[in-house]
Amino acid sequence: MNYILTTLAFFIGVLLPVQVGVNAELAKSINSSVLAALVSFLVGGICLIVSSVVFKASLPTWGQVVSLPMWLWGGGVIGAAVVLGSIIAGPKIGALALVSLLLAGQLVASILIDHYGWLGFNIQRMDFQRVLGVLLLVGGFLLIRKN
Repeated sequence: MNYILTTLAFFIGVLLPVQVGVNAELAKSINSSVLAALVSFLVGGICLIVSSVVFKASLPTWGQVVSLPMWLWGGGVIGAAVVLGSIIAGPKIGALALVSLLLAGQLVASILIDHYGWLGFNIQRMDFQRVLGVLLLVGGFLLIRKN
């Protein structure tokens, strides 16, 4: 496995509970979870516009945009749901519980996506080790939330 990508993925994971905390504090400060999520996306959007310029990303043609299947626009909806849901749930259940549940959900979805080759992923069949890994993480969540 590529160590640079592995390290990048790890540090992105480190940022997840930090992002939830920052957004939750913003929501408290402005008295709105929805507006905090909006601010998060606006700032993120500006950062991505700057990144597009810096990396010289070429824009698609209008024909390419309008010919996209509707379901491909769902990533933005999913991102908004993740950020808003994390802002609402994170402070109430705690960072560790939130991240463990997010990871458990990601693992369940990932094992199915890999097994069936959905969304353009190469097929990687579900096996005992993969299922056991998901079950252990869910068991870890149960230990975390034992109180």
